[in-house]
Amino acid sequence: MKPLPHALLPLPADRLFPADRHPTLISTTGIGDSGTAGACVIVDSETDIAGLRHILANGATTLVLAGYRTGAQLQHLATLLSVAEAEEERPEGITSILALTDGILPAPLSPQSLAGKSGRLAGLVWDQRVLEETLNARPHTQTGEWTAAFAAARAAVLLTAAAAGVQAYDSALAFSGDAFTASCQQSRDDGFHGRIAESEAQAAIIETIYAGSPAP
Repeated sequence: MKPLPHALLPLPADRLFPADRHPTLISTTGIGDSGTAGACVIVDSETDIAGLRHILANGATTLVLAGYRTGAQLQHLATLLSVAEAEEERPEGITSILALTDGILPAPLSPQSLAGKSGRLAGLVWDQRVLEETLNARPHTQTGEWTAAFAAARAAVLLTAAAAGVQAYDSALAFSGDAFTASCQQSRDDGFHGRIAESEAQAAIIETIYAGSPAP
């Protein structure tokens, strides 16, 4: 697998790829005539072989499985992807997968978790915005700390990724300036490989900070 970026930058729904910027998360509706080489294309459990073939034919090498909860979902996508790669005459296993989750996950070493489910898995990405919708709750206390439920979900992502031997990505954060920098430094020190960015400016900061070494 190619080295993973530290910043993942979602492409706005009204823009087509390619974008001359950091590794980009796009939906299938964002696939333009120039293909998807370099992008991470978002799919879900309903994506079929025809849909995967369309994505691969446009040059994608990384898929993002949205709504991830259990290892069975990953195995299902990996199986369909093997068929799609064969039909598109691409080497089997060349397409990697990032699993996007709200953090409601099985125990890291349980049979339902990620560990050992697919060699395609490259990382686990936490999206706390999805958890906000699920719980209909605010993620932060008045002092800016994660509330108990969100802290538990974030920790579950980190532990599940570690048990599966893959990288973990932290969620996007609507901070700026020194607050965002400090959050990224703490996230890196906690063990995250990178995080979702909300802007070009955030992506540049993420790439710089997460590439550094954790504080002693």
